[in-house]
Amino acid sequence: MKFKEKALAGELKRVFSALALCSAAAHAVAQDAAPGAAAAAGAGSDYEEVGLSVVKVTAQKREELLQDVPIPINVVGGDAIRDKQISASTDVERLAPGLSAQGATSRTGKPRWFLRGIGTNDPNSNHEGPLAIYVDEVVVGYQSLQSFPLFDLDRVEVLQGPQGTLWGKNNTGGAIHFISKQPGFRTDGYAKLGVGSYGSRIAEAAFGGAIREDVLAGRASVYVEKRDGWAKNILLDEKGPRLDDVNGRFQVLARFNDNVDALFSWTTRNVETNNVPSYAVGGLPNPGSDVTLTAPGGALTQGGGSYVPPYGDDPGPKSDFFGGEDYNRSKRDSLSARINWQLGDYTLTSITALNLSDDKSLSLVGVPLDTTLNRTSSRGDGSSRQFTQELRLTSPKDRDLSWLVGAYYYRLQIDTGSRSARFQSGTTREQYSESSLDQFSTSAALFGNVNYKFTDKVSLGVGARYTRETKEITLTSLTATDTAGNANIVNFVNQNGWFLPGGVTGSGVAGVAPLSLSAKQENHRFTWDVTPQYRFSDNVLGYARIATGFRSGGFNQSISNGQIIETSPERLIDYELGLKTSWLDGRLVANGALYHYDIKDLQLNIQRAYLNTSTNTYTTSAAGSSDGTVTGFELSVDAQATRDWHVAASLGLLRSEYKNFTYNIGSGGPFDASGNEFYRTPRTSFRLDTDYTFRFASGRLILGTDWTYRSKIYFNATVQDDPVQELPGYWKGNVRATWQAPNRAWQLTAFVNNVTDVDHAFLRQIYNPNTRSYPASFDAPRTWGLQATVKF
Repeated sequence: MKFKEKALAGELKRVFSALALCSAAAHAVAQDAAPGAAAAAGAGSDYEEVGLSVVKVTAQKREELLQDVPIPINVVGGDAIRDKQISASTDVERLAPGLSAQGATSRTGKPRWFLRGIGTNDPNSNHEGPLAIYVDEVVVGYQSLQSFPLFDLDRVEVLQGPQGTLWGKNNTGGAIHFISKQPGFRTDGYAKLGVGSYGSRIAEAAFGGAIREDVLAGRASVYVEKRDGWAKNILLDEKGPRLDDVNGRFQVLARFNDNVDALFSWTTRNVETNNVPSYAVGGLPNPGSDVTLTAPGGALTQGGGSYVPPYGDDPGPKSDFFGGEDYNRSKRDSLSARINWQLGDYTLTSITALNLSDDKSLSLVGVPLDTTLNRTSSRGDGSSRQFTQELRLTSPKDRDLSWLVGAYYYRLQIDTGSRSARFQSGTTREQYSESSLDQFSTSAALFGNVNYKFTDKVSLGVGARYTRETKEITLTSLTATDTAGNANIVNFVNQNGWFLPGGVTGSGVAGVAPLSLSAKQENHRFTWDVTPQYRFSDNVLGYARIATGFRSGGFNQSISNGQIIETSPERLIDYELGLKTSWLDGRLVANGALYHYDIKDLQLNIQRAYLNTSTNTYTTSAAGSSDGTVTGFELSVDAQATRDWHVAASLGLLRSEYKNFTYNIGSGGPFDASGNEFYRTPRTSFRLDTDYTFRFASGRLILGTDWTYRSKIYFNATVQDDPVQELPGYWKGNVRATWQAPNRAWQLTAFVNNVTDVDHAFLRQIYNPNTRSYPASFDAPRTWGLQATVKF
């Protein structure tokens, strides 16, 4: 046995040789600095009371120190979330390297999560994304629910790479885990009030403590946010995007006896957004009108004059826009019960959860007559019902052999319906359509993880999971479109009442039979990971990791060319080397990782203009797949340089490439996009977050700032030679100043987000020949605010 242990240790030493050289160099620097630092600490210098907080995580379903977990993780603490105005789930991208979540300015939209190049640009929300989102260990499977406010949190954990064994819903890109502050038996809480630009108002509070000593504890948390918006709707003379977001979380912790405890939680949310700006550069005149287009993106001439959209041909986030009455309302509720039962040295955990949502939306016409620029109207409703159950049995962690086994079940039902109309002048129709979606998904899995400690330095972790997933979908579609010699077969009583009973007249709807199609998929997959570790010293951990993950196949949420488009399961293998180090008595933490992804059947949303000669219309999107590779390096540093100066920084470098990327759109193709870079994936990303504390007898002044840099990205997987569909590299920063009471019982904060007022689109869709326009959406402009927080 000793011989085998020595052989294994030797192999691991060779694997980590390159990383060990870096470690040795850093160690030498630390040794040179340590005597002076120790002397300074003894003399009561700036190093007094210096040290980074000890961070604990549950990335491997156990409570462990961050630096002891052999996978790349970034953690954002609850205090940072509260004090740095990280108010929404998508804002976490500010403090986590390589992560982006563009596309959810309205707070009810579907975020476009990307991590290390893995993400989805697909507008279809019925697909599970490759990056899994969890709240208190419960997956948020429906992507439309993944943008939500953050309040009263303990921390957020960002896990890079596939989490194909321990986490409930399989994924290829990683996982983000939002962990709420849980009830305790000590009374505590806080209250925060804030006001800011564009009519922003925030009220947030939490209070918890013992209900019955050592037996029952509770915690209540509330969050309310209102905002008027920054862009003017000329038609309604109102600002947008408007937001009204009301949230509550109520938890009860019960200790039934020394061996059994349970945490019950209910989270509820009512959110409404409206007046969301929409910009389409260019537009197509109506058939038969006297409106002609001078050039794509240029002015529309009408009756010898000209019509130019209020934002011209270069809109920005604060540009005026035309929009009719609209709203997007959502009601969401989550119920969960987590029970821990101590069976001697072992722990049996059960997590049961039910997530419900109901949505309604309406968008009425709000543009001038005789143009088709955004001249559409739509109404929709939808609901989702998700149930999850997880059981796991865990052995003690402090033994040479530790393990975890479990079972998981997931069920999601989605129902949506929509109607839309596109108008000519008055109430005659250019197009009318109805569609509905009913999708039912289940996932069942058995999983386990074993870690064996060969010596004090050498250990090996192995994980495995077997998953069976099924999906069934029924799509119904009805479309009545103008054709030669059969114009205006559908009429509307009036433009803004077409969706009401009796609002549609004519033979179009009655004369067009709805098309209804169904499809089913079953996927079985075995995923695994192997993670050898070598501890060079108490403060330096090296690891290698081979991990697999998969994302189940699915269906487009609309019928295309008379068929349901299906996607195959996406598979990814991650080869990774990592090093976690801590120096200078815990004042400096530096972690690095080198990784390579090999991906098969990468699910993509394809956008390319193609003329469908059978209907004489253009098709611009369809589902497709490709192989691909991503190779990258990440380095993160967290340092308490002095007692008063804290700095954290990270650097991400990667290269991505689509391979074997051929596809068809409608009856067109095959087209080939092999060699293109992954969309929404910067080659270089950088993050800097720092603050400095000035100490006074009456309190503390804390000045802080955080900045991110992202190099150029492509919005499109297939079209990468159109500058309009690219976003150049940019820096984006936020600044804040906080006055804090000596006992930290209260504080006042002034902040400016997007301080340089960076103006860029987070979405620039492909040029649409049907409307001769480039639809675009924008991130928020510069905002400022004042916040007061009281802790008790």
